[in-house]
Amino acid sequence: MNEFIEFKTVMKNLISLVLVSYMLIPTLLHACWPLDERKEIEGFSELDDILILSFKDAIDCKAITNATVTINNQEFETDYRGYLELPMGPFAEIMDEARPIKVKGHGYITLETDLRIEAGTVLNRRLVMSRVLPPGKIRFVLQWSEEPNDLDLHLTGSSFHISYRHMKSIANKADLDRDALNGYGPETITLHQLDESEKYGVWVDNYSNDAAFTGNENLTIYVGNKLLHAIQLKKGFQRAIHILDIDRGNFQILNKPSNRP
Repeated sequence: MNEFIEFKTVMKNLISLVLVSYMLIPTLLHACWPLDERKEIEGFSELDDILILSFKDAIDCKAITNATVTINNQEFETDYRGYLELPMGPFAEIMDEARPIKVKGHGYITLETDLRIEAGTVLNRRLVMSRVLPPGKIRFVLQWSEEPNDLDLHLTGSSFHISYRHMKSIANKADLDRDALNGYGPETITLHQLDESEKYGVWVDNYSNDAAFTGNENLTIYVGNKLLHAIQLKKGFQRAIHILDIDRGNFQILNKPSNRP
């Protein structure tokens, strides 16, 4: 009897430990677009001839509501889910085109990018935005498609290496704000203060190595209250891409195949 009671106590403690551990899993492990949203954006909407664009915060993945979206000089507004629903018809006959899109949200840096359309399908239906940053901070945000499954964003300096599989945070220097493990992203790293005597490097590693870079991978770089660069990564079978260096405050865009960082 005592052994049974002891076993029950051990099991209760184990279950409690698992539950607490689950509750403590950081935000960066949860999918920005859960399965039900993925189905809604990719599948169900098209059956109704509706295009859904989804807008979320680059760090906490909260829906960006009441944002003003401009496409072809027409203005729209995101709903309570951060969705913008458009008729699919105007896009259905387009074979290969990029249409400019501009998004303004309260407290966010204005996003200016392109909707990429191939064979009547909008490829980038999920867009993320960064909140306005204090002076001196730089934010790197990586997004991609469903494949490759797991891309890792890396930021290096002379004395540190930020990524999910290295240091995730260094006080007053840099943080991996968000990691994505199952496609789409975003992966987000924030550099808290640019040291102009330092040299930094930014890489993307195809950690899962389960598919090639498709050319739908994008890195956006935010400084203060503006989007500084938007870089479309090179398509190919390379294991990693060395995207850029920052040397004495100067940004050098490389976007070239690389060994793993």
